[in-house]
Amino acid sequence: MKKIYTAIDIGSDTIKFIVGEYFKNKLNILSIHEEKSKGIRKGLIVDPNLAINSIKDGIKEINNNLGINIKKVVVGVPSYNSKFMFVTGEVDISNDEVINTDNINNLIKTSVYSKVEQEYELITVIPLTFLIDGEKEDNVIGKTGNKLGIKGIMITAPKKNVYSVLSVMEGAGLEVIDITVSALGDYFEVRNDNLDKKIGAIINLGHETTTVSVFNRGKLMNTETIQLGGINIDKDLAYMFNINIFDAREIKEKFASSHKRFIALNDVYEVKNTAGELIKLNQIEVTEIVMDRLAEILRLAQKQILLLTKQNISYIVITGGLTEIRAFKNLVYEILGKDVIIYTEDTLGARDNKYITSIGMIKYFIDKMETRGREYSMIDEADEDLLINPNNKSIKGKSSITKIFGNFIGTKED
Repeated sequence: MKKIYTAIDIGSDTIKFIVGEYFKNKLNILSIHEEKSKGIRKGLIVDPNLAINSIKDGIKEINNNLGINIKKVVVGVPSYNSKFMFVTGEVDISNDEVINTDNINNLIKTSVYSKVEQEYELITVIPLTFLIDGEKEDNVIGKTGNKLGIKGIMITAPKKNVYSVLSVMEGAGLEVIDITVSALGDYFEVRNDNLDKKIGAIINLGHETTTVSVFNRGKLMNTETIQLGGINIDKDLAYMFNINIFDAREIKEKFASSHKRFIALNDVYEVKNTAGELIKLNQIEVTEIVMDRLAEILRLAQKQILLLTKQNISYIVITGGLTEIRAFKNLVYEILGKDVIIYTEDTLGARDNKYITSIGMIKYFIDKMETRGREYSMIDEADEDLLINPNNKSIKGKSSITKIFGNFIGTKED
């Protein structure tokens, strides 16, 4: 059966939808779409009805592109006030039986039992080490032993963050198969063998917020959100030049530079102010405003990394839409040093940094299923046949949407 996965990344500016097929260890994009966010502010659901309509509109576009009805998704939840806890667990393996997926799921449940606070919901458990009879093992599926153990990181988030998203998904007629936080999606898209061996950080420069996350050998250790993003640059430009916010955003994206040493002195941008008067802006005055705010965000992110970990870090990766402003790397190198990696999304069909998180969410889910020894696809055989043979309408079936389950530890197979 084809392995088809759908991820939804709920951003403050737009909602990103990705459908991909995992084949020969590679994710191939089948459909991609972004929908303007409504009812969402700083990643939080503030108007469920508007948010549901945005999700419905976006998934309708995806369905029209593919010719099938997407019903199951992986979705990101806000990481505000998330908590990270080191957990351990151990289960008996009776009569030296072969370790299977049920043993893994029971082990993970044991490791978090009675450790999730009342007002929090479990997001995931990131395994750091598996042990068979006290000895470390990278892959335990299919092996034998008497006792199976785990050392891991439990990530939880406030229930209001989680259930507001789940409620919106249910309202849009979608079944949530798994939930995650954006930091995990970011890492699983930018990761490589080199980063998997080191301690480092990822800075995601978003529309309304900036997320800073710290990783230790590929494992998410902590994350924090800074309440500044690209929209603050838009507001600065709008205020300083007395223009509307939409013109300010266009000036930021098409005219401004991130560093005043990399500008064209004679370039001019004409725009009408809120009084209807035509004004001419030169690149240096625009760039000074953009540069000041970007520098502030980068320095705050740098400070946040120091607060999240006391260990020396070996890398910083920067992602997000703001990385595409002209001369961005020059400002970054000046503030954070030249060893910083400015990640550029190069997946065929999704070559834009705004899709980094959603693509990574699918890759994280695939890795999670492989760790648990599971085979999974988010479409059934009827929709798979319809995807391959779009003209054969007789094979299309309807399946009901199930209620969203609570703990997200395991995912049942079709």
